[in-house]
Parts: sequence; C-alpha cells; structure tokens
Amino acid sequence: MTEGFPAAPPSVERAPRRFPWLLAVFVLLAAAGAVLAATGLLKVLSYRSLAMTGGSMAHTVAAGERVVFGLHEGQEIHRGDLVVFDASAFGDGRRGMFLQRVIGVGGDVVECCDDHRRIKVNGKSIDEPYAAGEQATFYAKVPPGAVFVAGDQRDIADDSRWRVNEPGGGAMPLSAVYGVVSGTGNLFWVKQIPATTAFADAGLPGTTEPDSGPVAGRITAGAGAVLFLIGFAGLLVTVVRSAGKRRKAAAVPPAR
Repeated sequence: MTEGFPAAPPSVERAPRRFPWLLAVFVLLAAAGAVLAATGLLKVLSYRSLAMTGGSMAHTVAAGERVVFGLHEGQEIHRGDLVVFDASAFGDGRRGMFLQRVIGVGGDVVECCDDHRRIKVNGKSIDEPYAAGEQATFYAKVPPGAVFVAGDQRDIADDSRWRVNEPGGGAMPLSAVYGVVSGTGNLFWVKQIPATTAFADAGLPGTTEPDSGPVAGRITAGAGAVLFLIGFAGLLVTVVRSAGKRRKAAAVPPAR
C-alpha cells in the first residue's frame, strides 16, 4: 500500500497594495492648501503698517491711525495716490516717514489757484472733495522721475507747496517714496481707502487704482489654510481607518 504525501496547501497570491484614491485626494488637498496659504501670507507680508502722528491728512487718515502700504515692482504712482515717503528727500533737515497725497507727477505744471481757490494741474481745475483749509498760492513744474505732494488739510500741511522756491522746486524723487497706501488698519485687517477720481474727472490721464493686495492676500491665505486642514484631517482619518482594517484582517484566523 502506497502512502501518499500530504497535499501542499494552495498558494495564495496577494494582490498588490494599491494607493487608495481617497488618500490621494486628501494629499492633493493638503498640498494645494499649503501652497495657497503660503502664497497669500507672502502677499500680506509684502506690505508694511505705519502709525500716522500728524493731522495733515485728517479727513482721510486721522492722527494715530495706522496705514498699510506697499510698493511693488512695476507699480505706477498716479495723481491722487496717498504715498508714504522719506521726508529727508526735501533736503531741509526733516526726518521720518510722512503721508501725503500726490497732486502732480513728472512733467506736470501744478499751480494754485483758480477763481474758486482750486489747484490746477496742466491748466485743468481739480475738484478735491477730500481737501480742506485755505489754499496757498504757488506754481511748480514737476521734473521727470518725481512727484509733487500735498496734505489734505491744506492750511496746516507741510508739503511740496511750501518748497517751490527751493532746489528741486518742492518735488521729491520717486526713490524717496516708500509705498502707496492701500488702506487703514494693519497687515491682517485692512479697511480700504476709496480711490479718488478727482484728477481723471478733470480730464487728466491716469487715475488712482484701489489696491486690494492685503485683502486678497488674507483671503488667499485663509482659503489655503481651510483646504490644508480639510486635506490633513481627511488624510489622518483615512490612514487610521486603513490601519484598523489591516489589523482586523490580520486577527482573523485563516480558513482550513
């Protein structure tokens, strides 16, 4: 009688472990959120915040308020823009960062006043609803690569108008401008200052453009953070559940 050898157990082929599609989705969400949040944060941090101490811009920016400003590559400065500048550019010993409004750019003839005590730029009278106080008489031609500035409180502002007889004619070089003001507040909460159309309404080319950079940066950073949290939470849940299923499968004894 021939004894037979016990039959070998059938071989079991393990299916290759596949990367769950849901896990891939959460990884992509987390990665996209991280990139979006970083992009928005870098945008916000490209601006600066500064407290104003004087009252020469009181109708637009009160003394003690903080302004948010930024000057980015390729940004053009327009008539009507609010700019933060280095006061030493006037060359009269003043120091510090000041806020005033651009009322003339390179090549402009700026003067005061017409019959209604308004300033004139290139012969055109400008209605400035933001300006207050008595206007001083002056005449200036702004050289190329420079701006001519004035405070909105025209009777107390120490600005370009009082320096038309000094070297430079009261204008300051663009290199002295730190940035164009976007609004009041701080880097993480900004109230935009409405852009003026006073100069465009008078028929002058170019107009101020509202800078939504800080606001857009905060929205982008916030949206990115939400996406990252969703992706990261989903990733954790998926990994934990997958690990739990593998443990349960390993605990089940093989069928005989």
